[in-house]
Amino acid sequence: MGRRLKGARRLKLSSLRSLRKGPGLLSPPSASPVPTPAVSRTLLGNFEESLLRGRFAPSGHIEGFTAEIGASGSYCPQHVTLPVTVTFFDVSEQNAPAPFLGVVDLNPLGRKGYSVPKMGTIQVTLFNPNQTVVKMFLVTFDFSDMPAAHMTFLRHRLFLVPVGEEGNASPTCRLLCYLLHLRFRSSRSGRLSLHGDIRLLFSRRSLELDTGLPYELQAVTESPHNPRYSPLP
Repeated sequence: MGRRLKGARRLKLSSLRSLRKGPGLLSPPSASPVPTPAVSRTLLGNFEESLLRGRFAPSGHIEGFTAEIGASGSYCPQHVTLPVTVTFFDVSEQNAPAPFLGVVDLNPLGRKGYSVPKMGTIQVTLFNPNQTVVKMFLVTFDFSDMPAAHMTFLRHRLFLVPVGEEGNASPTCRLLCYLLHLRFRSSRSGRLSLHGDIRLLFSRRSLELDTGLPYELQAVTESPHNPRYSPLP
């Protein structure tokens, strides 16, 4: 399994071009110029945060997306499938692709949210209205030291970066492909759960690089620091 995943991460130009025909991106081919790595900064920083927090007025909605949520660790909770509210925006500054924002409301699962082990792996699989997989996210976590009645989050990003520059690529040399934002909460008894909602960003159109250089996927997962956990309000 590890060898297959490692091999799949290395993408060459021909593989990137094949994304245009893949089921994960629903937009039709566009005649407008394809974004370059320098444009990817529009999906970072304040722009990214503004999208996740709903500060942009949506241009429209798409119905029919769903997400399957699962986890593994000291125990494996039952997988659940929930609808995803997907909106798109007209904020294509510098000719960057305006992304989709997907929001999975966890409130239908009850006040306790989706129970997960203290450490392990979260799996979120996003399906389009045709029930074709858009993206499967696998995020490892370890909150075994989280105190009771506290909360935190994880933000998982997938970038395309030049081969050989995984640890040194500057923000201007990488393209944000996908983002997953997870919120965690521990109960007063110390039980951990996903709560509130799950938020995702994914591109409205395929990515194609004409540099002739090989690119590969780089995963980056971040969480708060100092403090890592915050008390529940």
